[in-house]
Amino acid sequence: MLKKGFYLDEIDKKNKALLCIDYMLEAIFNKDYETAEIEAKEFLAVIEMLKEIEAKKKRRADLEQLVSEMQKRGIKIDFATKVHA
Repeated sequence: MLKKGFYLDEIDKKNKALLCIDYMLEAIFNKDYETAEIEAKEFLAVIEMLKEIEAKKKRRADLEQLVSEMQKRGIKIDFATKVHA
């Protein structure tokens, strides 16, 4: 479930970034620089969110690898079934 959540959240943020770019360009062409600046700030905020998602995905992959290695050694972990779900 978490993987799907990351995937959907990532797509949502990428779509939001594209909308920010679209609104920013429209504002620039309309010489509405204040709106363009607001959209640029929003775009940068979305980029930070995407970076956070990537960090979470990496941490999850690292945890899954650790759990897998521990299971191969015969170590039982209670939450391991949830991690691999």
